[in-house]
Amino acid sequence: MNNFQKMAMFFCAGILSVQLLTDLPVNSVLLLCVFLLIVAYKKARWLSLFLLGFVWAAFYAASLADHQLTKELEGKEVLIVGEVTGLPVSDDHVTRFIFTPETAGKRLPKKVRLNWYGTQHLLRSGEKWQLLVKLKRPHGLANPHGFDYEKWLFQQEIGASGYVRSSVDNRRISGATVWSIAAWRQQIKEYLERSLGTAQQMPVIKALVLGDRSSMSAKQWLVFQRTGTSHLIAISGLHIGLVAGLLFIVTRFITIRTVFINRYAIPLTLLFSFIAAVIYAALAGFSLPTQRALLMLSLVLIGVYWQRHYGAFHIISLALVGVLVYDPLAPMSAGFWLSFSAVTVILFANMGRIHRSKTLVQLVQVQAWVAIGLLPLLVYLFQQVSLVAPLANALAVPWTSFIVVPLLLLAMLLGILNTRASIELLRLVDQLLEYQWQVLSYLAELDFASLSVSEVPIWVGAMAFIGSLLLLLPRGFIPKPVAFVFFIPLFSPPQQSSLQQTEFKLVLLDVGQGLAAVVHTAEHTLLFDTGAKYNEKSDLASTVVIPYLKGESVERIDGLVISHGDNDHAGGAEMILSAFPVIQFYSGVPNQFLDYSVTQCQQGIAWNWDGVDFEFISPRRDSIFEGNNASCVLKVSSANGSLLLPADIEKDVERSLLRYSAEKLVADVLIAPHHGSKTSSTEAFIAKVKPRYVLYPVGYRNKFGFPKGEVVFRYVEHGVVDFNTANHGAIIITFLKPNVLTLESFRSQNSMFWSWKE
Repeated sequence: MNNFQKMAMFFCAGILSVQLLTDLPVNSVLLLCVFLLIVAYKKARWLSLFLLGFVWAAFYAASLADHQLTKELEGKEVLIVGEVTGLPVSDDHVTRFIFTPETAGKRLPKKVRLNWYGTQHLLRSGEKWQLLVKLKRPHGLANPHGFDYEKWLFQQEIGASGYVRSSVDNRRISGATVWSIAAWRQQIKEYLERSLGTAQQMPVIKALVLGDRSSMSAKQWLVFQRTGTSHLIAISGLHIGLVAGLLFIVTRFITIRTVFINRYAIPLTLLFSFIAAVIYAALAGFSLPTQRALLMLSLVLIGVYWQRHYGAFHIISLALVGVLVYDPLAPMSAGFWLSFSAVTVILFANMGRIHRSKTLVQLVQVQAWVAIGLLPLLVYLFQQVSLVAPLANALAVPWTSFIVVPLLLLAMLLGILNTRASIELLRLVDQLLEYQWQVLSYLAELDFASLSVSEVPIWVGAMAFIGSLLLLLPRGFIPKPVAFVFFIPLFSPPQQSSLQQTEFKLVLLDVGQGLAAVVHTAEHTLLFDTGAKYNEKSDLASTVVIPYLKGESVERIDGLVISHGDNDHAGGAEMILSAFPVIQFYSGVPNQFLDYSVTQCQQGIAWNWDGVDFEFISPRRDSIFEGNNASCVLKVSSANGSLLLPADIEKDVERSLLRYSAEKLVADVLIAPHHGSKTSSTEAFIAKVKPRYVLYPVGYRNKFGFPKGEVVFRYVEHGVVDFNTANHGAIIITFLKPNVLTLESFRSQNSMFWSWKE
């Protein structure tokens, strides 16, 4: 390791340390760090470089935090003027888009994410609009093993989200300028949609040309994930490097054969390669991954121009420093780690190899090296690894990179000269992608296509990474069986539940305005409701419930209860049933699931798992209640405490329970009926249940105003401690000892500097 690489290592370590902070340092701390790095520059240069990285990253993060919506403007109607950026997406009577406000007179974020409900609105990227909006601070669902939406918003510099209010003040001020990149992207998107209509591979084509993946279906995402080829449908370093490489070859071929300019062959070749990469990155709207790729490419091209012979790891170190100086928060993205790791693995695997394989064999070798080298990182980041990825990538990478992408770009150029030829070429590309899709679909459907594992601690991932490096060394350096020892912790059987007989745990997941609750016993798992389904591309079962269950190494659901038919409770049922074997399925609306064996939940149905009793106490067999009042009401109890899950029952059922099942209502923990609606939680009901804790499953600033103030006050009057998922995220209560409950708020225990705070 040379001197520069050591310096880069300490600087990068300083930047990475900021990602571990729960709160950003105050100005006085940053000033102290600046003073220390100046003092330590000569005597402890490594420390000064670490502090320099820390100060730069902290300052950058603070500048982003400073541009988030203030509490004073949250929930208020604001008339803003600004530009539509990105590509608006319209579906299911809502148009979603990114808006860049002009900040004159108001302290507004750099960018806001807006929904405009109603019939499709004719918004086009690059246009200037005046809109009446209601905004809220960045807030996402907070769950174990879940996606950190607030982190993503922070990195994307989106300081608020909200929706457009109906108003006569909403109007287009002006169209996009002639030189607007946003307008060009919009025109290309519309051209593709006109040319190909509803072509099967249209979402993939838009992803490859524009970096727009909003049209991808859940099935398409699943196939790409299971085959480890998701990187192919993003304009990333791979595609930008490819375009630059193709222009390099073409320009060099022309310039060295042209007498008048052959002496400028190298600078012209490098210039045109860079321009081509910039244009392709512009098509993707200069997204963060493309910005990083452009920066890395620039450093390589500069090195070639200066004709300096740097080592590969020296170039990577330089690129790493350059990326982190430009964007100190880049390590918050999984793509940052995957891209740098992939390049490093390929270079490391090539070290010390005397014999070079043929091109085709070498391509397969590279895919195998990347699969081995990235395996620990993929398991650590996503708890999943594709076992067919080496084969899938060996087939799909050259097909996409050397055939599909060049033809797509050629079709775009032909669109300027000959529309008919361009459309025919686009149809050819669609057919080529269809062939690729058939192969990937076949691989994705194999039983062994992907492997899911439980979440692993960082030390396990680090050990496996060491093992992967040892495996990649040429023969003779170390016996390969020794390397496999480092993988043992990574693929060890998941830890058995720490719960003992009579102990159980409730995990009330944060699914916004809906309900999904998991009850774990020593050897069994029950899921009560599944959250909402928004459309064919989005449901909370896929994004919250399934990641949680897989992260906890749950392989089957012993009991699934769908309390009633409302979307916010039952929307994800189909997805759950397709993802897990379900041993027993109960529902308040069995006719909603005719394709499955369903038992209607009724009073008196009871069972015992591991010393924990489960019993439905409503609806009665002779019940005439419908809708919310037909909800399944489940009582869970053991010697260590009790839990009542009443779903969306209202006053009438509460009175019925008080009359016929009063002795079974008493519980230590109550999930508030109907999310804290004023149609539920009567005085008599609360007095009989006598809960110590009441949990409200509600969405942040939800349109219903749940939980209602009068309901909250009613529980407080009875001395009940309340928690809600909007403020606390997932709520975990463990029943370990009689009268001793352990309560955890996922949000408070996992809060970082980018996280929403009350």
